[in-house]
Amino acid sequence: MITKQALGSILFGMADILRDKVEDYKSYILSLLFFKRLSDNYLWEIENVKQKFVKENNREPSERELNVITKKMHDFVIPDGCFWEDVRKASIDKKNEKLNEAVNAIADKNIDANGKYILKGIINTVRWNEAAPDGSGGKKLNPEVLSNLVSYLDAVDLSNRNASVDVLGDAYEYLIKRFADENKGGTMAGQFYTPQEVVDIIVRYLKPQKGETVYDPTCGSGGFLLNSAKYAKANYGTQKGLRLFGQELVWNTWAICNINMILHGLDARIEQGDTIRDPKFKNEKNELEIRTFNKVMANFPFSLENWAQNGEPKKDKKGKAVNKKDGTPQLEYKNTFTDTYNRLVYGIPPYSNGDFAFLQHIIASLDENGKAGVVCPQGVLFRGQPEKTEEEDGQNRKADVEYTIRRGFLQGIDFTEHKNIIDAIVVLPSNLFYGTTIPGAIIFFDKNKPEERKDKVLMIYAAKEGWYREEANMNVLEPHDILRISTILESWGDAGKAQKWITQQKERLRNDIQEDLDFELSEIENNYNEDIKHAANRLANAIKNIEEKLSDNKKPTAGDLKSKDTAKKALDKLQNDKQVKIDAANEKADKKRNAIDDVEVELINMLADADLRKRYFSIVDMEEIEENEFNLNIPRYVDTFEPEELIDLKQAIADFQQAMNEENTAMNTLNELLKTLNGGK
Repeated sequence: MITKQALGSILFGMADILRDKVEDYKSYILSLLFFKRLSDNYLWEIENVKQKFVKENNREPSERELNVITKKMHDFVIPDGCFWEDVRKASIDKKNEKLNEAVNAIADKNIDANGKYILKGIINTVRWNEAAPDGSGGKKLNPEVLSNLVSYLDAVDLSNRNASVDVLGDAYEYLIKRFADENKGGTMAGQFYTPQEVVDIIVRYLKPQKGETVYDPTCGSGGFLLNSAKYAKANYGTQKGLRLFGQELVWNTWAICNINMILHGLDARIEQGDTIRDPKFKNEKNELEIRTFNKVMANFPFSLENWAQNGEPKKDKKGKAVNKKDGTPQLEYKNTFTDTYNRLVYGIPPYSNGDFAFLQHIIASLDENGKAGVVCPQGVLFRGQPEKTEEEDGQNRKADVEYTIRRGFLQGIDFTEHKNIIDAIVVLPSNLFYGTTIPGAIIFFDKNKPEERKDKVLMIYAAKEGWYREEANMNVLEPHDILRISTILESWGDAGKAQKWITQQKERLRNDIQEDLDFELSEIENNYNEDIKHAANRLANAIKNIEEKLSDNKKPTAGDLKSKDTAKKALDKLQNDKQVKIDAANEKADKKRNAIDDVEVELINMLADADLRKRYFSIVDMEEIEENEFNLNIPRYVDTFEPEELIDLKQAIADFQQAMNEENTAMNTLNELLKTLNGGK
């Protein structure tokens, strides 16, 4: 069986072939991978059922018998002439056309009981035979490049015989993560990938399990859905019975998510479209009501302008478009947005910023006991001003709608229900997400909070210095950072619950660290082994050449000896470089393990110290929130200022005096030297 590391290496080798040849090359690789998986597994299923028939009946099945048996076994249909082998055998000048025909035929052939095409736009999302845009008559994807891709992937069997669902799915995820890392600063990465550490925090707090429904309204490549299934399997023994639902606007990303779900063997329904303007999941009994779910997890596009698609470019008196400082057009919103599905019950957000539109859609998508974990910009915690009268501040000012919506989350619709649905808030470091430097937060909603928490909100300050690792392009949460955040979430300040949670999570996090280490060591092996083998062969040949000359009583030339020396140095360098990277990987893993132990001590000490707790989190009651006019900006509730280092005044004075004495001594020495140079004057 192939390992995740080996398969991941093969897939990223394909990226090297495609890089700079086409835009969004991840879609090409992932689509080709999916096609080969279906083809290889289809043939393996036929072989498997054939062997089983022979074993049970002591004879080969007839063609008719084989067709009847295998028809029930296949998840998908592949028409004759549309298998991987058919594409591989096609001549280079026909390969693009053949591949395009094959995936389109498969897309047309797979229809469910309701008449829905289940692979259309998924397996054939890439137009393999698309003409080059320059009108040359050639192909957009050079046939020789495609031929190299096919030959490269042809070397690995992707059927269940050689690649399990877990291995194939994990390698697919690894590839998506690598694509995101390559494009950290671009918006494209943020569209399809949420950092695994943030996903982990949300999934573990919401605890999806068998019998529940999980929904992501802006699902990207499906990270929240996939990790919900993994959590259910790890903690409850099975992911079966957990139903997953997602919607994604971008077609290619929608296709990638579907492939992700299929490769992992999950019960998932992923729809394409604009979640706000055209939600796909509706109440079966009433098309004007959206469907509700047990759990919702999301990382929607931050501060999306023109979310209602009712904005038009603003023009000056001469009819010329008016642009903003960044060169994009200013928009005017002349038409109002009518929400057919009655989701915007707390208020219609500004059309220039969609944060509260997505949040209200998510809340409306929760059933009466539903819970949600949502990544959003920190601005939603404090944007918008309350109403002010002339007596209060000398002016009449209506409350901003964003203020009204936030207050509604805390007090209920029209402030009459007095129902707080905000459970907890985690303020995250800035520059943590792909494609944006906007500081984010996680808001947890709960439609049916426990009695003891109904009028309380847990606020955690996770942007504290030292609670994340700073990197050049973006910041990263380490395993011990996740432990710190998740422990405060789980315990709500209860030291006993915290200790129990830490004990459970330490083992899991250590296993994750070891798995990451094993993967990194395997990559180092893959990266160096071929070069080391080649260098060792060169050295062996050089030595053999010298030995043969000596056995023939011939003296090796200076060139022979130099070749041996050069080959040995090259081999030694490769082996040393490899060992340096191995040592660095082990050292990094050791630091992560030690950091987990350090955080355990830190958390237990913090929970025992009332003053120290204030720098980590606060459990805020509604009375205090009202006093702050429903502003949830974290510094109002948690001490976010780093304490100044205490100075020992006696020691400081002594150090200062010593420095002054040393300066005086140096000046005296300098004066003496100057006198000597001036002849003693």
